[in-house]
Amino acid sequence: MARVIVMDLSRHNTVMVGHDRYFVLHEGERSLLVRDHCPHRGGPLSLARRTPDGRRLSCPWHGTKVGVSAVKRSCLPMVRSGDEAVVVLPETGAPVSVIHKEILANLPPDPTHDEGAESR
Repeated sequence: MARVIVMDLSRHNTVMVGHDRYFVLHEGERSLLVRDHCPHRGGPLSLARRTPDGRRLSCPWHGTKVGVSAVKRSCLPMVRSGDEAVVVLPETGAPVSVIHKEILANLPPDPTHDEGAESR
């Protein structure tokens, strides 16, 4: 069974489900609730910057490049209407909290990004 929560996106952009963290990633006109976890070493992708082409996030811990399309595959079901979003969470029995934190991944691409660093 799944849990459903309603988020006020004008006040919150991060959901904690136990030890798993998800953040709201803006992709064009869409907002997605994606896992805040780099597959390389678990760095917080919410603090990643986009590469100049906007298609990858550069992990703040090791510079690993993670494709936005791969990050989108980790998204939870979410329907947005204005500033309100209805989110379907996995039923894990873990406590849920909704918070606001700085999300660097939603800033414009970083023009100083080093394209030669490790890619994924």
